[in-house]
Amino acid sequence: MLIDNFTVLAQIINFLILVVLLKRFLYGPITRAMEARKQTIAHQLEQAEQREAIAQAEAQRLQQMQQDFAAHREQRLVELRSQLEDERLTRLEQAKDEVDAAKDRWYRGIAQEKATVLRSFQQQANYQLTQTLRQVLTELADASLEQQITQQFLTRLTQLPEQERTRLQIALNDGLNDGTSVQLSSSFPLPAATQQDITEALRDIGAFSNFDYELNPALICGLELNVPGYCLAWNLVKYIETLEQNLAHVLDQPIEQQAG
Repeated sequence: MLIDNFTVLAQIINFLILVVLLKRFLYGPITRAMEARKQTIAHQLEQAEQREAIAQAEAQRLQQMQQDFAAHREQRLVELRSQLEDERLTRLEQAKDEVDAAKDRWYRGIAQEKATVLRSFQQQANYQLTQTLRQVLTELADASLEQQITQQFLTRLTQLPEQERTRLQIALNDGLNDGTSVQLSSSFPLPAATQQDITEALRDIGAFSNFDYELNPALICGLELNVPGYCLAWNLVKYIETLEQNLAHVLDQPIEQQAG
């Protein structure tokens, strides 16, 4: 078989042209596509590795949190139990204080009501006692008692202490200068001689211009001498008033103090 050089050359040229055309229009795009695909796969692999690293870090963080929670769970439970117990004790103490306060208010209310009732009863008893005493003394007054009262009054008038005598003397002198009268009251009629005896006893102490006498049954067995700025009395009213004041003073004291 004869080899045609021209044909061989033509075949070679055709082959080279085919290679150039394949490289330009086939192998080049395929190579570039393969390179691009390779780069994309490499980028995806890199992203996957990053995500895996992140996932591993997150897993480690969660695992550490679980370990920390497990490690502190008992301590937190103990603290929570302690807080709950403290809260329970605090509320119990508050409830106890409220109950004690209510009980104290109740006891104070009962004590005040008791004191009010007792004071009212004692005041009534005081009034009845003094009223009965007034009536009894008024009924017991007789001539003999009136004479003794008059004599006792004269004795007190003539035997006044120095300080009292000076006070009466000053009052008489002031009344003399002012023109006021000496006033003598008695719960029973005084004989003229008795009035004269009292007048003379007064003149021994000091001077005065007028002497007035009046009957005053409210005095209850007694006499009362009034000069402006001075009063000398001897009657059972004073004793009854003193008794009333003493009883009132006792009533003003707490019930516990009276019982003691």
